Amino acid sequence: MRATPLHARLLILASLAFVSAPLAAQTLDVPIRLREVAGVARRGEAVTFGVPLPKGLVNDTQRLRLYGPDGRPVAASFRAVNRWWDDGSIQWIHTDLFADVAANEEAVYRLRLSDAPPPPPPSTLLVSEDRDRITVDTGPLEFEVRRLGPLLQAPGLRDVDFVLRSDERIYRAGRWQATTLEVEEQSPLKVVIKRTGAHGWLNRQERALDYELRVVAYAGLPYIRLIYTFVNRQGREMSDFVRLDELRLEGRLEQPAAAQRVDQLSAHSRRKGWFQAGLVGVGMRWFWQLYPKGFEIQQDQTLRLELFPATARPQNIYTGVAKTHEMLLAFDGNDYSAALNDPLQGVAPASWYTRDTGALGRLAESSPDVIRPEYWPLVQKYDRWLVESRNAVRAKRDRGFEFRGKRYDEYGMLNFGDAMHKLIPNDSRPDYGIHWESQYYDFPHALFLHFYRTGDMDSFRMAIEAAAYLADVSISHHEAEPGRDGVPRTTPALNHWVRYSNGEFMSSTSWFGYKNEGLFDRYLLTGDLWSRDVARLSADFGVYYNGLDIDNNTRSIGHGLFAMLKAYEVFGDKKYLDRAHWIVDSVHAWQDGDIERLRELNSRVKWDPRFRGGYSHQSWMYGVALEGMAQASQYTGRPEMPGYMRRAADWIFGNPREWDPAKRIFRNAPVHSVMLTPGLAYIAETSGDQKYWDVALESFSKQTAEADVTSRLKLFAQLFRNSQRFTWYLSKDFEPPGKARETTPPSGNENP
Repeated sequence: MRATPLHARLLILASLAFVSAPLAAQTLDVPIRLREVAGVARRGEAVTFGVPLPKGLVNDTQRLRLYGPDGRPVAASFRAVNRWWDDGSIQWIHTDLFADVAANEEAVYRLRLSDAPPPPPPSTLLVSEDRDRITVDTGPLEFEVRRLGPLLQAPGLRDVDFVLRSDERIYRAGRWQATTLEVEEQSPLKVVIKRTGAHGWLNRQERALDYELRVVAYAGLPYIRLIYTFVNRQGREMSDFVRLDELRLEGRLEQPAAAQRVDQLSAHSRRKGWFQAGLVGVGMRWFWQLYPKGFEIQQDQTLRLELFPATARPQNIYTGVAKTHEMLLAFDGNDYSAALNDPLQGVAPASWYTRDTGALGRLAESSPDVIRPEYWPLVQKYDRWLVESRNAVRAKRDRGFEFRGKRYDEYGMLNFGDAMHKLIPNDSRPDYGIHWESQYYDFPHALFLHFYRTGDMDSFRMAIEAAAYLADVSISHHEAEPGRDGVPRTTPALNHWVRYSNGEFMSSTSWFGYKNEGLFDRYLLTGDLWSRDVARLSADFGVYYNGLDIDNNTRSIGHGLFAMLKAYEVFGDKKYLDRAHWIVDSVHAWQDGDIERLRELNSRVKWDPRFRGGYSHQSWMYGVALEGMAQASQYTGRPEMPGYMRRAADWIFGNPREWDPAKRIFRNAPVHSVMLTPGLAYIAETSGDQKYWDVALESFSKQTAEADVTSRLKLFAQLFRNSQRFTWYLSKDFEPPGKARETTPPSGNENP
């Protein structure tokens, strides 16, 4: 049976749109699982998680309820994160709760709709504020956050401040006069206080590193979270830096505690990063992974949690670089290291993220109930290949590498979450040194996609680590050139921020390394506000900077569209959708050879008549471009888009340097052929032409059968960022055009 005719299919696509979902009954019953992995029983632990909702089901949060494992309603608060773009119903929510989970066990809560009154929180959370201070009373804990001077006054720990030493000067966060203080979020269960400023010198006019600090407190709990990010926005040139000699959280203990000193100057020993000083406990997430770190209680009862200890070799923080540290302060004498290092995460079934809500577009749950029986063994093998490659990327961290006689690993304050790309030991070359991947091809998003499809929490946790690096280091927070804040760092990068191949301090001048979907994932799933802010910064860069580079970096088509479509979905600002249309219009003008139209839209692009109808000669980059165009086509319903995509594919197949019709392989980079599969499948779907489906299925099957495991972060993201979308075409939701060939490549010599 052939596919539905093109014009009819486009009417269906336009009605469903990119964010379409099954028609939902007016009921809701979603199991939310929380798994304890640290071997520590959790009692009333504060948890924030995000889940999507089907389109048309919920317009406000008033009737949402959460039920505990015993079937009784529990105290919870709900926030609408974003809305379905076409009908205005809620698409994602964030939920706060206090969870009980036994050690090494799983607890199942349920998200439902109810008209019954919600249960009250365990304690009244009181927040009072004026211009210069905010006071919080959680019940067991009362503390004060100030706009000026020491930021925090709490029982047992006074005059808490961040202290930075650079070039023999001491800077304090409390000295900066232009500091702002606000309540950013508040519910009956949780309050988020945001303080923004800089570390000021004695004259209160000079500064070294800006910062953003979020103080998070919970009703009935004796601890608070500190999420602190420093940012270098001081440079006039991208090669300017602030020398970091020391950076610490410092406070004065009110009760005596024994003097002690701990230095974490390498990845060994692997301390959990929790320290006790009487009733005051202090800890840092990823303490050893983000070395160098330290902790000290001095004889005069000064407590120091050292984000960068004076015992470490100084570190240059270049213009645009940020780094986030998550800390926890507790005031009841208990150890909360498990809540800090292995926080509980509420997750829905894979089917809920995928087919039940449609909130992630065309993404298929990895299940025999969803995948067609003839393709299920293929999908199983594909998922094993992905997991083995992910594990190899992770194992490479510990294996480390040697460079010019010195041992290195992939941990450290500015390394953790990324991976080494390659080494150039010859110091006569301008790019001599260690090159890092810089989250090439949105590595965290590839991992999050695997989590959505399978529920694999190893992929989830590794994605969180990678997204933290992406937010801080791989996106530039300040550029010397105005209008380019939020630009992705060049990918790969020498020492994280120097341009690959010429040794200059430059960020990308193209969207070839653009990536931010992993940040949106982290925000939607966990409520992390820093990820949200950086995702917006990155998306705004794409609106105001023209990085569309069709002939040299065809992937910039897809990268730009991914960023704009996701930003419009989450933030709802039409400027992002307009920018997505601009990308599509520019690409179509390029394919038509309409030079006047192209000059009007995009004067940066220099048209090449060789590529009329196509994009460029880089067939492997067409995978990212076609997937971006497919998502834009589904999202917008523009009827002309599938035809233009087909022309681009035909250009590849008509070029003997790109396509080998006898061997039925892409000559340019066969290892990347799996990247093209979802785009070709969409062309087959919208055209009804089986030949595109045959190539897509053959490419997916052949590469999965060969299944070379990779330990390279970049190659992992290339292989699995796009191709996971192809599994939807192997599901029961898709009817392949015509009678598909066997999953092994045929021996015919015909063109597709």
